[in-house]
Amino acid sequence: MKENQCAYRWTAGKFVIVDNTVTYHSREPFKGKRIVFAAIGQGAKPVTDTTTHLVLNTGDKLPSLGLGLWKMPVDSCTDIVYNAIKNGYRLLDSACDYGNEDKTGAGIKKALDEGVCSREDLFVVSKLWNTFHRPEHVKLACQKSMADLGVDYLDLYLIHFPIA
Repeated sequence: MKENQCAYRWTAGKFVIVDNTVTYHSREPFKGKRIVFAAIGQGAKPVTDTTTHLVLNTGDKLPSLGLGLWKMPVDSCTDIVYNAIKNGYRLLDSACDYGNEDKTGAGIKKALDEGVCSREDLFVVSKLWNTFHRPEHVKLACQKSMADLGVDYLDLYLIHFPIA
């Protein structure tokens, strides 16, 4: 991967567009201020700072702002997730590879038990890791994520990287 990498130096006013369908991507450690925007191509409506959610073609609502759980410290993950939900976050972006889905689930459970919101108010995302791409492994991996997150269903289940 090192010999094929294409690294960009972040400077004021620069941006990079990455097509997730054809590119393996990640980021190096970064210091300083950076604003990251994410978008889904071929959309019919622009996302603005007042957009509370995007309506999917199924009619489901995807919150336009969410909590990414990558590199979330395991020892504080439960409290961070709980407080995020308590403060209005409804989209939780998780993955089995992050190693904190059980702690994320504890934060979700605490918020739901206290009546902060209902499960239907949350949009919970998880991702299938590279080593589980075989058809016979997908269902088990999804069920493991749901069990760790303490939910009966996921709102979105993605393939984390398009390589096995």
